[in-house]
Amino acid sequence: MQNNPSKSPMKNFYQRHHHVIRSSLRFTGYFLAFFMALLAFWVGDNFGEPSLEQVLYHLQFGMDGLVDTDTALIRSFVMWCLLLPLLCSVLLVVIEYSIAMFIVHGSEHWITRPARLGNIRVLKGLYWTINHRAPIYFLMFGFVYFAIQFSLSAYIHHRLGQDYFSMHYVDPHGVKVTPVKPKNLVLIYVESLENSYQKPTLFDKNLLTSLDQFKGLTFSDFRQAPGTGWTIAGMIATQCGIPLKSVSLYDGNGVGENIKTFLPNAICLGDILHAAGYYNVYMGGDALNFSGKGKFYREHHYQEVYGKDELRGNLKDSELNYWGLYDDDLLAAAKQKLKQLHQSGQRFNFTISTIDTHGPDGHYSRYCVKNGVNNFPKIVECTANQVAQLVQFIKQSGMINDTQIVITGDHLAMENPVYDTVEKNQQRRIYNQFISRQKFDKNRDQILHFDMYPTILSFIGFSIEHNKLGLGFNALSESTEIPPEHQFEEMDKDLLNQSERYLQLWDPNYRPDTMM
Repeated sequence: MQNNPSKSPMKNFYQRHHHVIRSSLRFTGYFLAFFMALLAFWVGDNFGEPSLEQVLYHLQFGMDGLVDTDTALIRSFVMWCLLLPLLCSVLLVVIEYSIAMFIVHGSEHWITRPARLGNIRVLKGLYWTINHRAPIYFLMFGFVYFAIQFSLSAYIHHRLGQDYFSMHYVDPHGVKVTPVKPKNLVLIYVESLENSYQKPTLFDKNLLTSLDQFKGLTFSDFRQAPGTGWTIAGMIATQCGIPLKSVSLYDGNGVGENIKTFLPNAICLGDILHAAGYYNVYMGGDALNFSGKGKFYREHHYQEVYGKDELRGNLKDSELNYWGLYDDDLLAAAKQKLKQLHQSGQRFNFTISTIDTHGPDGHYSRYCVKNGVNNFPKIVECTANQVAQLVQFIKQSGMINDTQIVITGDHLAMENPVYDTVEKNQQRRIYNQFISRQKFDKNRDQILHFDMYPTILSFIGFSIEHNKLGLGFNALSESTEIPPEHQFEEMDKDLLNQSERYLQLWDPNYRPDTMM
């Protein structure tokens, strides 16, 4: 028998299985379209409007970070971003196939039963209209919605724009930082705390009255620059003077745990204090693996680093929230550690981060429930009250004589039950307060996360050559250095642009003397 050269094995295979192949391709197209659209919707519903940089950054830490996050959040992701796209895609393919079989086989084929309810002419017109291009239309819609939600145009601009970071970064390696009259530091990051919660016009009362009573130094115009809008990013920005963005796509380090070191060439707050003889401790209620938080603190000279697993002790799973410890248990542990640190006689930096005011719903600790908390604004007020109690403890015990306190939100509030109310505040700013027995004055009201780095050092008694570190300017009155007038606008446009200098901070093969 002579073979027909016009029909290759691949072509014969396609002809025999073209219905299966075609349906599989259409299913894949539909699934990707629904996945992109529903992922964008889910992220927006749970986290507000995160940038693509933020999403990519968290992907670097892979499953190690994911499994330690809110399990309700994981279930929600699986339902909305995996199961729902799967269901919708299967449903569309079945409908299409049912119509096709009805057109070809009439009413005899079993799968045509759903199609018998419709008019044959209408079904034919619908089928030929969507037959070839429907998955493409769905993909286009999904991509456009995804691009708008994650500001893809801004992400592309960051790949092509001028290198703002290299032009403005002041490397702490070349700056003389000297302890003059050093004091202990208690640095408290309160999850998503912003000035909106002080507005009686929004919440019928000032939810932060217990903190405001201390009348410490505050910067009323604390703005959120790019690369600082989530917890670890806010910490890096305030302690290292730099933004946080994804790097694994550029430097070849790979994804997740393949990033072996965390900003090895950046000099941060913990590094400077360690060199000055401080003992650094970090304590937070969530897991250390999430977003690389534990890696950062350990590698920047924090001698003790505590997260959910290290602090839970005898607490049952039912006594933890989805992230980890409630703030009442966290702050009780912090009080005990603070006693130990002060009694040791060694200068210390004690950094604490709370969790109960985290979106999307907040967390109701036993202490707060016992005190009548039953909604999100009351969670905010309850957390503020508990932080205020810790400050009162420091003051009443006499620790305030040699200890400075800094309270700050890590970033602006994200999606939560009162987010629509929060957005009514036309000038949303991050809450902050510097508490001391000494009197301090400021040289301006407008600051960014990066300014907190040199400002905190100055606040606890360090002298900083030229009063600049990283991207930050010392905001206390002893400094005459102030940022350029349009700094925030320029950062908003170009700070996250691709930067070789920024990548060098992550590359363990570089050394400070080899950097540009």
